[in-house]
Amino acid sequence: MPHMAKGPWTGILLATLMVFFSTHSLLVESESQTETEFPSNEIRMESISSNSPGQVLGHIDTHDTLSIGRQFACAVTENSSVVCWGRTDYGQTGIGISGSEVYHNMTYVDALNGMGIVEVSAHLDHACGLTSQGAVYCWGSNVEGQIGNGQIGGNVLVPAQAIFPQGVVAKSLSQGPSAHTCAISTDGDLYCWGGNSKGQVGNGQVCANIGTTYYNPCSGGVSGIPAPELIAMPTGVTVTSVSVGGEHTCATGSDGGVYCWGSDMNCRVTGGDSVADSPITGQSGCMYWHIQPSPRKLTMSNTEVTIPDSANISFVQTVTGWVFSCAMTDSGAGICWGANTESQQGIGNNSNGAWAVVPTLIQGPSGESMTSISATTAQACAMYDLTGAHCWGDNWGGNTGDYNGSNDVICNYFGGIGGGGNQNCLDRAAPHQVHTGGNYTAVVMGAANACGLDSSNDIHCWGAYAWNNVNQTQHQVFWGTRVPELMQLPGTVKIAVDDLDSDNDGINAPFDLWAEGCPSGWYQDAPNSCQESPPGHYAEEGLPWNLVMCESGTYQPNVGQASCIDSIPGYHVPNEGALSQTICPAGSYQPNAGSQACLLADPGHMVETPGKTFQSACTVGRYSSTSGATACLRASPGYYVDTASATGQTPCPPGRYSSNEGSVSCSSTSPGQYTSVNASTHPEICEPGSYQPDSAGTSCILSPAGFYVSSAGSTSFQPCLSGKYQPLEGSTGCEMTQPGYYTSGVGSVDAIACEPGTYQPNSGADMCLSAIPGTYVSNEAAVEYATCATGTFQPNAGSSECLVVDAGHYATGEGAQNQIPCPVTTYQPLTGQTSCNDVEAGHYTSSTGSSNQAPCEPGTYQPMAKSTSCRDSPAGHFVPDSASTAFVACPVGTYQPISASSSCLQADEGHFVDSSSQLSQTACQKGTYQPNLGSSECLLADPGHFVDTTAATEQTVCPAGTYQSREGQSSCTFTSTDFFSSEPGSVDQTPCPAGQHQPLTSQTECVDKPDDGGLLPGFGFYAAMVALLTAAIGIRSKQES
Repeated sequence: MPHMAKGPWTGILLATLMVFFSTHSLLVESESQTETEFPSNEIRMESISSNSPGQVLGHIDTHDTLSIGRQFACAVTENSSVVCWGRTDYGQTGIGISGSEVYHNMTYVDALNGMGIVEVSAHLDHACGLTSQGAVYCWGSNVEGQIGNGQIGGNVLVPAQAIFPQGVVAKSLSQGPSAHTCAISTDGDLYCWGGNSKGQVGNGQVCANIGTTYYNPCSGGVSGIPAPELIAMPTGVTVTSVSVGGEHTCATGSDGGVYCWGSDMNCRVTGGDSVADSPITGQSGCMYWHIQPSPRKLTMSNTEVTIPDSANISFVQTVTGWVFSCAMTDSGAGICWGANTESQQGIGNNSNGAWAVVPTLIQGPSGESMTSISATTAQACAMYDLTGAHCWGDNWGGNTGDYNGSNDVICNYFGGIGGGGNQNCLDRAAPHQVHTGGNYTAVVMGAANACGLDSSNDIHCWGAYAWNNVNQTQHQVFWGTRVPELMQLPGTVKIAVDDLDSDNDGINAPFDLWAEGCPSGWYQDAPNSCQESPPGHYAEEGLPWNLVMCESGTYQPNVGQASCIDSIPGYHVPNEGALSQTICPAGSYQPNAGSQACLLADPGHMVETPGKTFQSACTVGRYSSTSGATACLRASPGYYVDTASATGQTPCPPGRYSSNEGSVSCSSTSPGQYTSVNASTHPEICEPGSYQPDSAGTSCILSPAGFYVSSAGSTSFQPCLSGKYQPLEGSTGCEMTQPGYYTSGVGSVDAIACEPGTYQPNSGADMCLSAIPGTYVSNEAAVEYATCATGTFQPNAGSSECLVVDAGHYATGEGAQNQIPCPVTTYQPLTGQTSCNDVEAGHYTSSTGSSNQAPCEPGTYQPMAKSTSCRDSPAGHFVPDSASTAFVACPVGTYQPISASSSCLQADEGHFVDSSSQLSQTACQKGTYQPNLGSSECLLADPGHFVDTTAATEQTVCPAGTYQSREGQSSCTFTSTDFFSSEPGSVDQTPCPAGQHQPLTSQTECVDKPDDGGLLPGFGFYAAMVALLTAAIGIRSKQES
């Protein structure tokens, strides 16, 4: 059997990888820890109402909404946004920052907002997102072209679109700890890009110089493929899942096989199958430099394989770690191969001898089936149908979540100062249920920790704390937890979870062979089975994909159809399940497709030949009264048919006649003639006094009133001329109009009475005469006019009355034609007047034609009559009423600074006005005050009080230590030495009593005389001076205020 290399390079590589993945600490960047709320205006993905939530990593039929890379993770929220957290030193969280060993709390990848992200994949140091439209955006490290944007080198800090060949639509992304990326298209093709130094992209190239015989064929000599390239699978095989490992890739095919390529270190590609030496490096299988640059099917042909019937196993999902690979079978079994140094194969031990570790069954929980699997560097997790999440392998930070109630919650992997390695959490050799793992619908294993999704779409994580991966609060620590902890998402958002049974047929992906339902034209004949529909049937597109017989009116001659064919016009299908259509016989037709029967020709129509899509209408002159006719009948004499599609013939109406059959019309009688019954053959002559101007007359017409007819057989009548009229029909002459009446024009029926305002003294008149201006006619049929009386006028001709003179106007004499407006300074409030009134004093008019005199408004006056305006009251005076003839002086205590005023202003508080007709008020002087409005004088300050300002509204009480014996003063007097005043408002100072004295002024009491002659009892000299100075300042301040 092939042997796995155990030389020094293998040991060094594995040790380096374990240290790199487990002990790499991160620097804190405080401003990177803020969390961003989801924008309200961001587009949102509808939450799936799933009856089977979960995810199957890298599978074409599901979307992975949670993915963990190396020390960072990303997830898709229910609103189709992406959140990432953890390391971002290469920009792998997509938030636009990078830096040496930077980490970040859970934050939205803002550049993806509104793109409708449905899947995310986190890899070694980069990540990708898939939109609902099949576009792929990647971010993070691009040193080997893993972003896919056509460039290599540096970091891409915000998502950039991967450049697929024209027309390619991505459907699923790869998962795994890699520096390369793959995606499955909607048609099952596989596209990969990124790091390819070991052929892991699978395009047949190795981007490296190897020895002296193989030179790097990749463009520019780079180590990767910068844009997605189609990976050639065997003919007829499409890809159903893909996973990218450290330097290798595996995929499952539609044939149930597993295909792997890249470096075969630890047999992770070949699984120990017998293979030829690498044509590139010359090394044998299961060696690091045995490179398989294109897909190779795992055959499990090694004799060490103990899996029963291994040749007939069908795989539905594959995952890859760093140096091992696993796959899940269609029966729910798990199989791993490759390295087992950390028990990552889950086979019950960590054997990794000097031979290949061949495909071996994972020792899952008894009696359960695996539903999905996830793997990373040296550990793996899987979901089982009864007990949920299980993990196994490297457990250095509690990564397997194996807390059981008695073992340590915390796993210490630092080992003390200068130490290393795990202290208290051993590797798990077989799947072990995650603590609370039964609550999860999906589980994802990462390089440093693992996470599960619960039924509430929340994330719970366990394992190493060091990079904010577990609870976003601990970092740069050297321990982890076995107990899952809830990850706090931004705001109230939840993680999106895919429905593993999207077609609702009760079979979950990846076990559903028809995950999107039966294809078009196929029906479900049994669970997880589809068949082509037979002829005469079609298959429904959608659950439950029933086989349906073609309805009447449709047929189907072919197999595998999604619908039946409508019969074409002129044909029909009378029965269900038909394979063909039937032609319509003669006498029937069918204009529509999809018909069950043919239509008989309607009455008025005929159909002469079979297969017709229409019926023919009977032509004019012919008719048909029955259905299904093949010919139309001619119209009988005395009848006619003048339209197509006639169902009967029509008799000639009165005024018409016909003598032939097949007529399309009847002959009309001539003018001056008529027929009054149906089918007439001879016209009648109109008698004198009647006429008929038209053809097809049914009777003769009497001459109308206002007209006459004088002869028989007439075709018209004659009108009565102007000045004449005729009220009767059938007349032979016209009558003359009388005085007071007229007719104008011809055809008058009656004589017209002259209207009021007009008159006519003659007979035979064709008009009436209008009354001239200054006159009127009040009655109809008048023969003369009347003159307007005094006080009235009429400017117009043809008037029926005279107008009364308006108010503000006058007119003189009889027969006046106009009224005259009153001149300025006069007015007239009455109508019908012959003169105007003079304007009175206290009033005015400013224009002609005034009907009233206007009173002067308050504030104005007018002592004269016949005035055109009023005068303003002067300042210091007022006019309180309207229509005033004089102004009034402002009384004492009031004033008015402006003219045209209707009142005076009261003197303000603190002011006075001591005489009438004043224009202003006077402020009270110091020593006086006035608390009231409208005063004629100010009040003197009382004794014991003072007023030290002008315009004062109150007096101030003299403070204790002062007094005032006089009234009207502006200040108080300090008490003298040996005097005092103890109360405010003192009128006099009080002398100190016997035995006391007061050496200071402005004092409120006296003190005992000292025995030693000091200035103040009980005080030293300086204290006394301070007291004196303070008192003086206080008095001065009072005076100044």
